[in-house]
Amino acid sequence: MSLSDLLRDVRLSFIPAPQPSFGNLDNAASMALTAAMLQAAPFLWMVSIQGVNDPHAQRFDPLKPALRSGRKAQGRFLVRAEPSKREHEYEELDSSAIWTWQQLAQMLAGLDQRQANNLLEELALAAFADDLIRVGFHGQTAAVNTDPEANPNGEDVMMGWPALAKAADPEGLRVLRNAVTFDPSGKGDFTDLDAMVYALIEKLPPAYRQDPRLVVMVGGDLLRAHQKAHLKPGQVRDKTQRMKIADVGFVSHQHMPSTYLAITLVENLQVLTVNHTHRLNAGDIDDLASWGIRYNRAQSYALGEPTAYAAFDAITLATEE
Repeated sequence: MSLSDLLRDVRLSFIPAPQPSFGNLDNAASMALTAAMLQAAPFLWMVSIQGVNDPHAQRFDPLKPALRSGRKAQGRFLVRAEPSKREHEYEELDSSAIWTWQQLAQMLAGLDQRQANNLLEELALAAFADDLIRVGFHGQTAAVNTDPEANPNGEDVMMGWPALAKAADPEGLRVLRNAVTFDPSGKGDFTDLDAMVYALIEKLPPAYRQDPRLVVMVGGDLLRAHQKAHLKPGQVRDKTQRMKIADVGFVSHQHMPSTYLAITLVENLQVLTVNHTHRLNAGDIDDLASWGIRYNRAQSYALGEPTAYAAFDAITLATEE
């Protein structure tokens, strides 16, 4: 098949076949797209991705931890939920995977239609999912025009989870503003990650400190510094201990800031999108003499429960002498 024929008949697995160039996605197709991105980036399984019908409506926080069962003489034992309300800022967001015709000719050479569809879908979904995570951990502001050269990690795309947590804690009770130094030699503020995480747990509301859903998120450089100092060459540790810091499970991801350290609940990190704003297109990009897959939607990041998030705002790694 010619390259033109392959691209004209591109189909993605989560889009109904009758849509040759895609377009606005209904709720079913939007959910299928989300599920496909979860498959492309396993880290997103710990993120809650939700659709919102009305972007201007306030969203209720979940039930606050408290005793809700008991009895009362001459009546019923009742506890009100008393959820707080929060509004979110949604921004229009474009994601794209674009190739030149020369690149496509090399990529798709010798492939049949099914193979070409699978390859293009895999590459596009990986790029879109990757950016969800990248912006989620690095986003600080929502600029009118994104500058990827000055802000390669999407710092100016929209506010991500760490920025939202800091804004929700102006007094610095949970997002600790004082800079600290990690130095295993003992010349800094902390010598190991266990002590740092225990300090963060103490900043959480008491109801969350023993919550089995807690997870530690740690940047790559900080994790390596800890492991280099405390895991000797050839040392074998119990598998369950190898996967824990301060007796809490941890995750690390390439898009977390290198010295990032936070603790929160699994699925407390949220990505909110406005239903009926999802649009997916595949076709020529005339002004770039290219072809690509583009995904547009209105999106916001959020924390399901801001008080269930604690972090160090600035960590410095001691330099080796």
